Amino acid sequence: MHCVVKRGSPAVLLSVSLLFAVGQPANAAGVESRETSFQSAGYRLKGTLTGPVGRSPAGGVLIIPGSGPVDRDGASRIAPSLPPVYRQWAERLSESGFVVLRYDKRFLTYPNLDIPSFDQEAQITDALSAVAFLRSVPGLAPQRIFIIGHSEGGTLAPLVAERTSAIAGVAIINSVQFPVDELLVAQLQARSGVPQSTIEDVKRLLAEIRGGSFPKGGLLLGAGANYWAQWMTYSRGAPETLSRLSMPLLLVQCLNDETLPGDTLASNVTILRAVVSTKKNAQLRELRNHDHLGILPGDRQSSSEFMRILLDWLSHESRVAQLGAPADAASAPRR
Repeated sequence: MHCVVKRGSPAVLLSVSLLFAVGQPANAAGVESRETSFQSAGYRLKGTLTGPVGRSPAGGVLIIPGSGPVDRDGASRIAPSLPPVYRQWAERLSESGFVVLRYDKRFLTYPNLDIPSFDQEAQITDALSAVAFLRSVPGLAPQRIFIIGHSEGGTLAPLVAERTSAIAGVAIINSVQFPVDELLVAQLQARSGVPQSTIEDVKRLLAEIRGGSFPKGGLLLGAGANYWAQWMTYSRGAPETLSRLSMPLLLVQCLNDETLPGDTLASNVTILRAVVSTKKNAQLRELRNHDHLGILPGDRQSSSEFMRILLDWLSHESRVAQLGAPADAASAPRR
């Protein structure tokens, strides 16, 4: 995301690749999409509802996006060359019978929003409102609602699932499982063009956020203190949150994820393996050569392997939810 550090002196511009995507997708056969909107905390949020044509839906899916100014499709004004994976995911899932809701973040619809006051709790509120709206879609069985969280959205998705009822399953795609402030510093250190003085300044500002002394109304990399403090807390507790969820989990970690530089990728994988080792209804899929968006080198959309894993899991868990039966051996952890 394109970010600004403010601390009295002139702003320092940085570019941090926590998430980015944009482009034009192909139309999917047998799928229809319509613009929609829903209320959340006094705001009307805009989105797209995609579903199969002429078939009863197999279930509903909410996509919670990654960080930065990323819209419902995955498009971002700061990285206009990359493909719109969320729109692609929605169309592929709808081809297999799922109704998919994706929506624009609150600050995209309301550009005059007070950004220093916008935090992770606001994003969780909006996602909960999105779940409630999805439950209201005619013909969609309320017990077959799934959540897919990508990147930052993968930190929020389990929290959303905990705060609502009857979520049939949660899929976490390439999401940090350790304190995000540690990841942020590692990302900056991995970028050759970032001066060491800037890295030290960011470390100092992160320490101020942790200690509660960050200037009121200030921004670090485009977000306020509460946003970062909450993300630090939620990412630090992410493995425990995943472990205590009762619903089925699909954890996907791409092994060419450019947002996890150096040793951070191996650390993330180790944590995810530990989570699935203690949960019978969780499975981990590690995808070689896939990047942060589930894309193979030289391609423009998430791979067929990535989509097959997601669709197989959704289809199986949707059938289990419909029957009201416990998951069978097909849901056992796999790597």
